[in-house]
Order: sequence, then C-alpha cells, then structure tokens
Amino acid sequence: MAHGPFDEVTGGRGDAEQSVLVIGGGLAGIVAAARLAESGWRVTLLEARRSLGGRAFSFIDRESERELDNGQHVFVGACRNLTEFLERIGARGLWHLQPRLNVDIYDRAGHGGKLYGVGGPAPVHLLAAFITYRHLGLGDKVRAVRGVIAAMRADRSTPDMETTSFYDWLRAHGQSERCIYNLWNVIIEGTLNDNIQDVSAAMGLMITQDGLLKGRREINIGYPKAPLAQALGTPSKVHLHNLGVRTLLGCPVRAIEADASGSVQYVEAGNHQVFAADAYVSAVPFWILPGLIPEDLAGKEPFSSLTGLQSSPIVNVHLEYDRPVMDREFCYFLDNPLQWVFNDSLIRSSNQSHVGQSLTVSISAAWDQIDLPRPDLMKSIAAEMRAAFPKARDAQLLKSTVVKQRNATFRCTPGAQRFRPGPVTASPNLFLAGEWTDTGWPSTMEGAIISGYNAAAEVVSRFGSAADTGEKNSVRPMV
Repeated sequence: MAHGPFDEVTGGRGDAEQSVLVIGGGLAGIVAAARLAESGWRVTLLEARRSLGGRAFSFIDRESERELDNGQHVFVGACRNLTEFLERIGARGLWHLQPRLNVDIYDRAGHGGKLYGVGGPAPVHLLAAFITYRHLGLGDKVRAVRGVIAAMRADRSTPDMETTSFYDWLRAHGQSERCIYNLWNVIIEGTLNDNIQDVSAAMGLMITQDGLLKGRREINIGYPKAPLAQALGTPSKVHLHNLGVRTLLGCPVRAIEADASGSVQYVEAGNHQVFAADAYVSAVPFWILPGLIPEDLAGKEPFSSLTGLQSSPIVNVHLEYDRPVMDREFCYFLDNPLQWVFNDSLIRSSNQSHVGQSLTVSISAAWDQIDLPRPDLMKSIAAEMRAAFPKARDAQLLKSTVVKQRNATFRCTPGAQRFRPGPVTASPNLFLAGEWTDTGWPSTMEGAIISGYNAAAEVVSRFGSAADTGEKNSVRPMV
C-alpha cells in the first residue's frame, strides 16, 4: 500500500513515553484517551467528523438555521459513570436530572396516566404509581406488582435468560398483553431501542433490576439542556486538550495495518497520513471495524463474531410551531408512532427560539419509519401531533427536520451477548472500546463510557502505566 512518510507519529517504540492511538471520537474513544493520558501515556485521537461526540452530536440545520441534535439523548440516575464524566469535563450543569421520576403517558384516546416516584426505599417508591396508573386495570396492576417481585428475585446471569426474550419471560410470570405493552414496554423500548419481544430476558431484567428497582434515583430521567456540541463535544475537546491529548478532527481512518503475528504496525488515515504507536484502541462501530483491519485478522475472534451483532434505527423529527402546543417538558404516547415528544423550548432554556415552540419527536425501534420518504413521514407525524395535542390543530407548523439513524444502537436480542467482545483482541496491541462491547449495559452513553475505561485498563494492564505511578486503577467503571 502506498503511503506518505511517518511524519504524523504519536510516539515511537524507543520513546521514553509509551504512545497510544485512539481511533474514534465518540464517548468511548474520548474516555479511553482521557484515562490513558491520566496514566501518563502519550495519546493521539483520530476522529472522522469535525467534532467530538460520535453518535451524540448536534448540527446547524441549513433551512431553519437552528442547532439541532442528531437525536434526543436521555440518561437515567443509574448512569453514574456518565454523571461522573460530565463533572470531570465541567459539563454537568448543562444536563438536567429529575429529582424524582415523573413521566406523563397518554393513549391514542388522549387519556393520561403517570409513572412517578415518591419518598421511601426502593421499590416502595414506585408503589403509588403502580396503584394509580390509569393505563392498567385492577387485575393488571396486581399482575404488575407480582411481575416486579418476580423480577427482583430473578437471577439474570443464568444462560436461559440470555436465550429467552423478555416478553416470553414476562408472559411466563403472569403478565398480560395489556400489562406488557402499557407498562413494561414503556420502560424497555426507550432504553433498549427495540420492541420488548426482541430483547433478551437478561437485558430486560438488567434494566428492571438496576434501573427501576435498585434505588429511588436510578430511574429518574435526565437530558441535556443545551445542544450536544455545547453539552458534550466541546467540553470533551477542552478536557482532552488539558490532559495533553492530541486530537485530530476530520481525520478518517482508512486502514489498520498489521504484521503476520497480528500486531498493528501503523494506521493509514485520510490524505495518506500514517500514524504509528505502541498500542491502539479502536472505538469505531462494530460494522465498520472489520473493513479496516487485514483480512486474516478479521477472520479471527473476536472480529469474526461481529457479524452476529445487529443494529436498530431511531428517527427524530424536529418541529417548529408558530405558537405553544405543549405545556410539559416531555411525555410518552402508547400505541402511537409519536412515542416520545420533548419540548425543546422548555428544556433548552439556553437555546430559545423566536418562534412559538420547538419540539422533538423521538421514535425508537423505528422500523416502520426509517425507509419512509421524508415528506410522507413528516405528513404522518404532523397528523399525529394534531390528534394528540389539541392546540396543534390551530397552530401553523413553520419548519420541520427529519433525522434518520439507521444504525443508532446495537440490538440486545436473545443470544446477542455472545457476540459482544471484551477489550482484548487477537492482536497483542489492538484493543476495543464501544458501547457494543461487553459492558453489562445496553447501547447507551453509560455503556460507551464503561467500555472506554475497560479498554484503557487493558492497555495499562498489558503495557503498564507510562508513568507507573500506581494510578492505573484510580478510575473504575461503576457497574
């Protein structure tokens, strides 16, 4: 392969400082780079886009001239690593977390219900919500309580939990169809970006046990109060700079070259730039990585198993109305393509629009929408908004922007866990990060951060801390 001279070297094998090249500037790559820099490594990070954040980014919409997120990102109180990282980069104040769970839920007839938390220890803090939840009858409320008790007692680590769907597990534990879709799927669809019939019981129970039932704050919902570039991308870039990380944006990696033993020798990026280092961390999506590495290495584990992973789509629709049509921060709709609707004019106080109101419709597991032409999709969403919000019937929809993400998250289908690798690979100096690796979490920002810590820990374990100060275990993922 023809390439330019090694004039972009991150370090050399003869340097006093050990060098590492991180490929990918999403959360996983950012965290891996930061942790290694803190351990004394000389770090260079390459990112194909012109900004950091990976699949959590914002952009300027040409038509509306608004800064829009690629998708509505949320987190929950259980995301302790994310919260800690936001504090470290000085961005925690740009993210809001509910003091207590409070979610309004509507059916297609406009009847409202609510899931909320109150005082008291978990899971007692949710008992009042179950009793008063309007979308379940008395019999289903009793079944739901029994389902919660069964979930508390379940051992999700047994092999059959990974091969069984959460839907089948719930049915086997007395949950009716109405109970599953009006309660359990509300929790699962938004967190796992998939229908409850298509996720493993192990992952469904993880969400239930560690999110819903572990503590009063774990299920509280949070979101960024500013566009993601301000709330995540720019603070991360400043943080890496302060740690001495060399960050190169707009620098896509074309190939990872290795010798016969599988040891990576160098990476070729755009414009035939070549980068060499002692160690390499790949933090790119699982569907991209096999095309970057040599064919013989791609045929070995864990790379050869990556074809077993699948992805799920998300569609977001950004709306601008000439007047307010929604009076709450966000809400959820049962059996409705709207799913989640967020009131940007309320939650983005630093990005107020001059128009009446800006909203975002966020559709998880958007199989029915991902291939629809944008005009048809927009027409359908506008009609659903008029049906769901009476004030929208008299309002004028000024502008709309559709953002489709076909590969938004990996799927936690039954059996998918066996395809999720750890950070170690068949190459002695190539390590993996990414929320799709084996973190114990689904495809979330929290999982991405844990994967970055895991990859950095393995690099330090294999090669040692560059400074050998004993700090290599000072930051551990909180799982």
